[in-house]
Amino acid sequence: MSARFACTACSGTLELRAEGVSESLACQHCGAVLDARDPKHKILARYRQKLGAPPKLPIGTMGTFRGEKLQVLGLQRRAVRYSGVIYSWDEYLLWNPYKGFRWLVESNGHWTILKTVETKPKESGSGV
Repeated sequence: MSARFACTACSGTLELRAEGVSESLACQHCGAVLDARDPKHKILARYRQKLGAPPKLPIGTMGTFRGEKLQVLGLQRRAVRYSGVIYSWDEYLLWNPYKGFRWLVESNGHWTILKTVETKPKESGSGV
């Protein structure tokens, strides 16, 4: 289920695509992060800079992977510095209301899809 409303920071039109499940929503117009669970959409944070390069998969994009229909709900741009070199990647949050969340990670043109583990893995004792 989705809902449209005006950003409380800049009045830009936003769409909350996973209403009732999402906890926050970032405005693509001004960079404000809003509380998705608050009916007044209180501002949680403001960012001075936008993301930079446009995402390879824009928010709202629909697609099918291994028979599952998924929609791009969010994006995290991540980076780490190791031995003086910065390694960066994008993590797309995907959503299917019947199957839940998936992460699609892109790094240097390589794509990996991940599903969050809901329980702690059990140790097998095999040492492998």
